[in-house]
Amino acid sequence: NSISELKSSIEEVWDNPLLSAHVLRQHESAIASVYDQADVPGARKRKRKRLEGSESAPGVPQLQERLDSVNLTCWGLTAESALCIRAAKNTDYNALDKLKKTGTGVLRTHSHKDVDAIISLTVYNRIPYLPSCLARSSQHAVLSTQTLDDLLRVIPCASSNLPVEKLDAEGDVSGYSIDDQGVEQHSGCLFCIEDLLYGDGRENTDYAEMLISHLQKLPEEKRPQIKTAATSTSETTFNALTLRLHQPYWLLHQGNCEHFIVVDQIRHAYSVFNFDPPAGYPLMLHLTPTLLDLCRACSKVPAVYSVVGDMRLGESPCLLCAPCWRTIGLPPKNYEDVMLIPLVKH
Repeated sequence: NSISELKSSIEEVWDNPLLSAHVLRQHESAIASVYDQADVPGARKRKRKRLEGSESAPGVPQLQERLDSVNLTCWGLTAESALCIRAAKNTDYNALDKLKKTGTGVLRTHSHKDVDAIISLTVYNRIPYLPSCLARSSQHAVLSTQTLDDLLRVIPCASSNLPVEKLDAEGDVSGYSIDDQGVEQHSGCLFCIEDLLYGDGRENTDYAEMLISHLQKLPEEKRPQIKTAATSTSETTFNALTLRLHQPYWLLHQGNCEHFIVVDQIRHAYSVFNFDPPAGYPLMLHLTPTLLDLCRACSKVPAVYSVVGDMRLGESPCLLCAPCWRTIGLPPKNYEDVMLIPLVKH
């Protein structure tokens, strides 16, 4: 069979509610059978009652005969398949229900003189309690004519959205500004790609130059063989870089906040049938849902404030949601030492 015939036959099955439901039930039964044979602890789920006559619904017997006639030995799941099955992790879920346009880049296709390539990248972060391991944070699609700065602006990062500190007359932190929260305040950055450092180009505070000067303090035998690139992040486009697939590249910004960027795919744009969006690049393809702490008072909704120095709450800092904090309010007296810190919004 040709690819188009296989595609049409699969679409016919999924477009039919009875046939697609039968396929899903068969898949769930096969997974449950694998778990039963492998005796995986904690993997069994409550069995659902099947509707009588569902196996003899119109078209279902014919579909089952076609599935049974497949001669591939790898088609069925064996007991050893349990070794390759795991529960879904948080990074497997996508908080987006569709592509998110995060920029103003316009795709140039075959109708233009210069054709853009589309580069898919995945951003990984260190796991706080296991720094040697990484977890996927987001996935993006950028144009080959866009710059490293364009990518940096759309990477979701808590360090780029911290509340602004309020200082008193003595220079001590007296609180945090909620109104300014969410405004990105980039304090410098650098990309390390193929042993070249692309800094932010700031005078006297360029991250690449600062890192090079820091590495000069190491013994020569332990010193990484890297050097500063001739262009900054705002001047360097992706089509001017030498990139390798599945090679992690280092991003440092906002002080000591690290990300690791991996190039997943580089391909030509495909504008037929609107396969690739014509504008809005960089696109966000995947965003890992953020695990939020619940309110310590009601334990029902995510917390939005961190309250510091309030003796009534029993712990400091104490995480509270907005309704609970409105109900509690500031203490009637001696509230000068109480500090209300808004949590980072995701």
